[in-house]
Amino acid sequence: MDNIQDIISQLGVVVIVGELDNPGYYNPIWNAIFIAQDLNEVEHEVVLLHELGHAAKQQGEYSLYQATMTMKSKMEYGANRFMIRYLFHHYISITGDDPHLVNYLEFMRQNDIPSRDENIVKEVILNY
Repeated sequence: MDNIQDIISQLGVVVIVGELDNPGYYNPIWNAIFIAQDLNEVEHEVVLLHELGHAAKQQGEYSLYQATMTMKSKMEYGANRFMIRYLFHHYISITGDDPHLVNYLEFMRQNDIPSRDENIVKEVILNY
């Protein structure tokens, strides 16, 4: 799997860090990711990967994102899955653990993944 900088380069995304009211967002018109400057290192990486998920999977689908709550939810799920897959692959490459023996709750804690994404984590581990 590519490192984060390689993904940014491949997608041609510009990353801008500054004062924001929310942790981050992706602007498909500018192909830019905006990230709040007050995030710690783990939060920054998680937000960046989530927004890269939007850029990788939904770059040309902004109107669908705005169309319905169902579409927005599906796209958020896809961005979260992208982020979790990357983090899990990175986790396994560093720890050398058997992917199917990983304590998913500890993985979630270490990577600041909210409990609402527990099912995505379980799916990623199962299909790794």
